[in-house]
Amino acid sequence: MNVVNNEPAPGARKETPRGLADMLGLTAAKNMLRRRMWLMTVGSITAAAVTFIIIMLQPRVFTTTAMLILNQPAATSTAQVSPIDAEVALLRSPALMGELATALGMQAGGEETPGLAEGLSTAITIEPHADSGIIEVHARAATAQRAQLLANTYADVYLASQLNMSAAGAMSENSWLSRRLAELREDMQTKEDALNGFRQESGLGAPDDVAAPEPQADNIQAMLQSAQSDLADREARLRQLNDLRSSGADIDALASAVNSATINSLREREADINRRQQDLENRYLPTHPAVQAIQLERRDLNTEIEREVQRFQSGLEADIARARTRVQSLQQQRRSTAAPAPAPTNRADVQQRLHELEQQAREARALYESFLERYQNSADQSQLSAPTTRLLSRATLPGQPSSPQLRFALLMALAAAILVGLGAGAFAELFDQSVKNADDLEAKVGVQAISSIPTISKRMMRQMPPAERHPSGYLVGRPMSAFTESLRVLRTVIVYSKLDLSSKVVAVTSALPDEGKTTISMCLARVAAMSGQKVCVVDCDLRKQSINDVIDIETDVGILQVLAGEAPWRSAIVKDPNSDAHVLPIAASGFTPRDVFGSDAMGNLISELRAHYDLVILDCAPILAVAETRIVVGRADTTVLVARAGRTHIGAMRAAVAQTEAAGGNILGIALNYVLPRWQSYTDSLYFNESKSYYSVS
Repeated sequence: MNVVNNEPAPGARKETPRGLADMLGLTAAKNMLRRRMWLMTVGSITAAAVTFIIIMLQPRVFTTTAMLILNQPAATSTAQVSPIDAEVALLRSPALMGELATALGMQAGGEETPGLAEGLSTAITIEPHADSGIIEVHARAATAQRAQLLANTYADVYLASQLNMSAAGAMSENSWLSRRLAELREDMQTKEDALNGFRQESGLGAPDDVAAPEPQADNIQAMLQSAQSDLADREARLRQLNDLRSSGADIDALASAVNSATINSLREREADINRRQQDLENRYLPTHPAVQAIQLERRDLNTEIEREVQRFQSGLEADIARARTRVQSLQQQRRSTAAPAPAPTNRADVQQRLHELEQQAREARALYESFLERYQNSADQSQLSAPTTRLLSRATLPGQPSSPQLRFALLMALAAAILVGLGAGAFAELFDQSVKNADDLEAKVGVQAISSIPTISKRMMRQMPPAERHPSGYLVGRPMSAFTESLRVLRTVIVYSKLDLSSKVVAVTSALPDEGKTTISMCLARVAAMSGQKVCVVDCDLRKQSINDVIDIETDVGILQVLAGEAPWRSAIVKDPNSDAHVLPIAASGFTPRDVFGSDAMGNLISELRAHYDLVILDCAPILAVAETRIVVGRADTTVLVARAGRTHIGAMRAAVAQTEAAGGNILGIALNYVLPRWQSYTDSLYFNESKSYYSVS
């Protein structure tokens, strides 16, 4: 027998009232305008006035534009990222916004103010033009002068950052060369000190003294006078150097006194730094990153000059000590009539050792000077890179604010009036389209509400053990609650509403998913089991298998295997761990496309369950979503529809009632789930907001 297409019995359900959602045509629109004219007029005038006032009371904003242009040609079609896109990404970077804040002096105490860069980014907009290579920098501010300052300063900061980026490679190389120069300088000084020490120990003043023959007695006096003159000259140079350093003389005076090639090269570097520093200080504020970088470079150069002067002074002091030793040696030779000559082998060893030390010292100095020259060339090269973008035009002073605009305010007020007016009228007509209480069900759907099931507060649910924090667990843990009592009402209506007819097999379904029909099925089974009935829940929702999650079970044998004849139904039954209720679940194997519920095996299964149990609950899928449910409700003695208060649409409930009746289902009523106390009326089953004294908890 085809139970799906059965027509409902005539007169079985009264005609339900129709609202605006069911109306069509111009007549319905005209009636809505007539009924809601006052509300729409007041809403339109209020929305227009509020919108106009809000827009016109906004602070005045001035906008101006600085223009940049790329020096390089546009990207070809094969390039992944065009040059203008790369420049725009740099212009929009937070780092550049931070540099702008520094250039404007907006950072207090040298520390970045939180959110400052984000605030500046909202005031500046970048608009590229890929076809012409022009980039527009729009700046907005509360005053015209501020907007002009923002746009021009941002363009200057961007150009300065390009210079810094182009010199980044050279600066990185300079940093490495600077560290390498310090290492080579120390190595050179160590080797020269070793050479000077060896000369002092050997009593030699110059390299030629090792290989020269021993002077004759008549030449000792002349050599002594020459050595004394050399000593006096070196001491005079040392005194001059000390006087210049103590008086704070500049590098030019020190270079004249020292006469060192290294000092002269450092002097040239200082002149170049002075020129670049003066140029940057004329263009930017002292807080600009480029100015601070050149100041740091100057401090490093001063440190290097001081180190070189100290090294020269130490070398000069060592030369004076050696010259003094030579004078003393010649004076001793003059007093001595004859001095034993060293053995030839010892003199040869001294000459060889002196030659090795001199060679090492020369190599160390040559390596140091070559790296010094490379360092100077790298520093000069960092100034030669040209930026990829140049300033096309600076921002001008705006003559009038860009916002708020009167025309824009009027248009927005008109749009707000139309939208709010029409929306208020439509909202008033369509306001009540969801089920709230039993009155709604009977008045708008035409089916009685057999039980109103209250929602469980989160506070009460948190009081339950973690494993029982779901409605079916709350029902067992709080048997005197209003929630449990509403399920007892539902069971009572099912069992005793029709004494002349047997209502052992009950199909529980809903119009749409997530309305709580599986929860109601399991709670109804537990209430019936707690009342002493033999009850069995059959999971007929092949897609969700929600009962398995509610009682936390996994099985390989279920209703599909029973209907296929692979196992008897008794072997597939699972006992509810929290009550005496039995469950015929769906195995983990899942869904089957075969029509199992319309088969003779399903009819035989229901007959056997009817004979064995006092109450059989068929947990069905939503009737509007799944076709199999229309077959199952036709096999049940009665059907209970579940609706969710505040969510289930009236139209959906009407369609669900119509589909159930068309499938031959006998609708007992609607169980209204998730009912809030403020939504209840006297028609609801318990009216627990006024009867809370009867329950231990709500």
